[in-house]
Amino acid sequence: MEKRLIIAVTLSLVIFLGFGYLKEKFYPTPRPEEPQPTAPAPTPSPPEVVKPSPVPETPLVAPTPAKPPQEVVVDTPLYQAVFTEQGARLKSFKLKKYREKLPITTVAGFGFWWFNFEIQKYQTAGAQPPAFKELIEITDPAQLPLAVAWETSTAPPTSELPYTANQKSLTLDEQGKGSLTFTQVRPDGLVLVKTLKFRGDSYEIDLTVTVKNQSSQPLAGNLDLSLTTSYAEKKVGRYGFLGFVGLINQSREEVKSAKLKELKTFTGRIDWASLEDSYFMKAMVPRAQHEAILTLQEPSSQVMTATLKTALTAIPAGQQAEIPYALYFGPKELSTLKALNLGLERAVDFGWFNILAMPLLYVLKFCNRYVNNYGVAIIILTALIRILFIYPNHKSYKSMQAMQKLQPKIAKLREKYKDDRETMNKELMGLYKTYKVNPASGCLPMLLQLPVFIALYNILGYAIEMRHAPFIPNLPFTDIVWLADLSVRDPLLITPLIMGVTMFIQQKMSPAPGDPMQAKLMLMMPIIFTVMFLNFSSGLVLYWLVNNVLSIIQQHFTNKYLA
Repeated sequence: MEKRLIIAVTLSLVIFLGFGYLKEKFYPTPRPEEPQPTAPAPTPSPPEVVKPSPVPETPLVAPTPAKPPQEVVVDTPLYQAVFTEQGARLKSFKLKKYREKLPITTVAGFGFWWFNFEIQKYQTAGAQPPAFKELIEITDPAQLPLAVAWETSTAPPTSELPYTANQKSLTLDEQGKGSLTFTQVRPDGLVLVKTLKFRGDSYEIDLTVTVKNQSSQPLAGNLDLSLTTSYAEKKVGRYGFLGFVGLINQSREEVKSAKLKELKTFTGRIDWASLEDSYFMKAMVPRAQHEAILTLQEPSSQVMTATLKTALTAIPAGQQAEIPYALYFGPKELSTLKALNLGLERAVDFGWFNILAMPLLYVLKFCNRYVNNYGVAIIILTALIRILFIYPNHKSYKSMQAMQKLQPKIAKLREKYKDDRETMNKELMGLYKTYKVNPASGCLPMLLQLPVFIALYNILGYAIEMRHAPFIPNLPFTDIVWLADLSVRDPLLITPLIMGVTMFIQQKMSPAPGDPMQAKLMLMMPIIFTVMFLNFSSGLVLYWLVNNVLSIIQQHFTNKYLA
């Protein structure tokens, strides 16, 4: 029974940890090769919820003859945004507190299968620093995000008519506020005005689209606001996520990039919709109403488009309607998203054990506030978790020692009843009961800690706090990069190898199983885990390494003083 339990638990853990890597390595998610239809199938019309109001007395005049579209730069302490008058779209959005990559270069390396060894160094003084993190990955002007289109029953949506900006640049300090207006006058008498309001201390942007009817006839249609992003050049690791996330009808919906084979339509309450990766997101939030239609598509160009359709009641001549939105372009940082009070914090999800991951992330951030190093924070968190499990771990060690003492008696029973398995199991259970030994207690601490491990696995892969977070940036006494980013693997493979050694020591200190085959299996575990952990994030390897060291200390104390 003990043998089956340990083997089952061990294999389950190995399969869980290895499946994600092997699937990604040998069976990567295929990208669609054939173009997908971009023309939407007939969809229900959005409910008419936006009512018209009188147009201000001052009429708008048609723009001057066509001219090249100008760019408008919005500069704040948090980001630099570039809009273009061609469709009043967003051409660039660079986050000033985040870089595309760390300022390091690989000077030598060796790779074989999943074994990748790299020697990296920091850029020399005076070299150009890495660029700010760019959230707009599209270069085609016709596919840039934040397009607003007017769609009627007789005409398809169009968003390519030129706009005129009211200013050419906007610069804000941390306490500053400012606005930017784009105006489009259409030949049919419809005027679209996009007003964007910015704050220097926030990634949130207020967008109000005003639809003005300056014709002599009523106008009715749908107003479409679109988010777009390209995943063509992005690669997904074993942690990563690329795709759509939205809160629809009070339920979190998720669609991974390359999984969208045809147009997908959501109807009902649309609280927010976003296109995101593991660390950053672009989101739109309808403010005045939530009942709408949201369409999602990703053709073979790998450009994903989310379009929010809002129906407007027929706007009489001389009337206007306003549709307000909130936009968010920035990091998926939990406290930042919560402060917006838009519900966007639900975009941060750590999988199966999210309810456990959230407090663990809080503890990590709390510790980092004082030590200013997430590597040290991981060590502190590991020690705290180890303290919580002192008693069950101690009981496990004692149980393993008791089982070892019983091995001669167990061997005799197995030999005596080798041809009568039912009787052998009854005798074994009687032996365990007589000596008050639970053969499953040795596996209990592993089962209890497995949810913690999975939660940390997801935190270290998805939490923005871990991105580019250093522990020991340089190998001591050298200029070689070591643990400069806890969200990626150790380039020198030092920590996983040390971790394997600690696992081996831990196995040698543990009471040997009576079954020779089981003993061989347990001795193989350090090798299996070391190979798997070579490409895990260095933060996760650090957690497992420290946990092993603390386990060795506790086991030594138990063997010497409490045996």
